[in-house]
Amino acid sequence: MIIVDELKEGLNIMLHPKSATQKERKISEALAFYYKIIIIPLILYIILALVVPPTYATKLLTGPSSAFTGFFSGVSVIGGVLALLVTIPISLFVFAFLYQIFGKLFKVFSNPYSNTFTATVYGIVPYILFYWLSPVPLVSLLLIIFNFWSLAITILALANQQKTSILKAFAVIIIPTVIIVVVTLISLGLFSSSLVSNSI
Repeated sequence: MIIVDELKEGLNIMLHPKSATQKERKISEALAFYYKIIIIPLILYIILALVVPPTYATKLLTGPSSAFTGFFSGVSVIGGVLALLVTIPISLFVFAFLYQIFGKLFKVFSNPYSNTFTATVYGIVPYILFYWLSPVPLVSLLLIIFNFWSLAITILALANQQKTSILKAFAVIIIPTVIIVVVTLISLGLFSSSLVSNSI
């Protein structure tokens, strides 16, 4: 049955990543798998985002007005929906591209980009399946745990899809991540220093 099969596979990927991430997919198939697996979490997210009371910060911003509270709830729903439907898929393409470049550069990967993209999709499964918890303030902290779980699954999936070792797959993920963080910090530092110099 459609969706149910994908959810079962998603749970299997979470619980048995070493064996469950070996299935190879074309890019279109991996993307289809992603969009099928997000359907239930997306529905649950919309319901929770509309039902869960606004946070204390939102109340401070909006005051007692239910109209403004409703507006912030609507913005939250739209933001979450766009993240699942657009932002996360785009980031999967980008990160898979970076992994592929570094994997080929260091002669660690032998398979095409489709395998790397499939592994990246497998890796995001834990985060996606529990994304619907994000509107709940305290429970949403669990998503941090699922982020680390996603990282571990991505490493195992890359090792499987690219027929390489877990250590090499780990290195391919860490190197571009460190570079992105360093470049971001340098860019922010330059930006803030230019702002200070302009204000003087």
